[in-house]
Amino acid sequence: MTNVWRIFLHDKPRMRLGWLAVWGLWFTLGGCAAEAESAQEGSVVPTDVQVAGERADKGRLKGADDAPLRIVEISDFQCPFCRQFHVETLGKIDSAYISSGRVSYLWVSYANPGHPQAFSSSEAAFCAGAVGKFWPMHDILFERQEEWSGAADAYALFVGYAEEIGIDPESYGSCVRNSVLAPLLLRDFTTVNRAGISSTPYFILADSVAIRGAADFATFSRAIDTLLVLAAGGAEQP
Repeated sequence: MTNVWRIFLHDKPRMRLGWLAVWGLWFTLGGCAAEAESAQEGSVVPTDVQVAGERADKGRLKGADDAPLRIVEISDFQCPFCRQFHVETLGKIDSAYISSGRVSYLWVSYANPGHPQAFSSSEAAFCAGAVGKFWPMHDILFERQEEWSGAADAYALFVGYAEEIGIDPESYGSCVRNSVLAPLLLRDFTTVNRAGISSTPYFILADSVAIRGAADFATFSRAIDTLLVLAAGGAEQP
């Protein structure tokens, strides 16, 4: 067994779920949804719930679809350690691996029941994802966590953030206030629970290696580099 497996296999999920298949469910819903999606233009959140869900599901995937390695991040916008990872580490992973096409990155919601605005903030990100702006909203939510976390009317702040990044505030406000994309959040929550994962942030690399907590870039880099070698057939499988 290589060193990377000794170091990084901290807390392997109890179930090998095939993460790509589970979270790709809305990627293949059929022709009618695809046609409706293409008809939606600009900054308006689609009124068709299926289309909005499909686009939000796709929107939280960053990087090339054919990248040799996928990372799944299980996260909560109200989690301080998730914010720490965003501030200190994610940008470095993006620059070194995602932007170069070697890694694709999937963000999965785990709305911790102990965080009262975890669910609503994930809704805020997914509603932005329905117009292709999940990642700009993702960044704002973490960067301004102290502003909206505990606010009396966080929804009003979310709508303001959406308007800042060019999303139609009326359709976006309807999406978040009416919990249009709650099924996507509930699907994430159920799947994460079934995998035996109960903390954030939590990362699954190549559907086999788990990293728990806000690890630094050096930790991720060692794991990613080794897994890329294995994916290329350059080392014996452990």
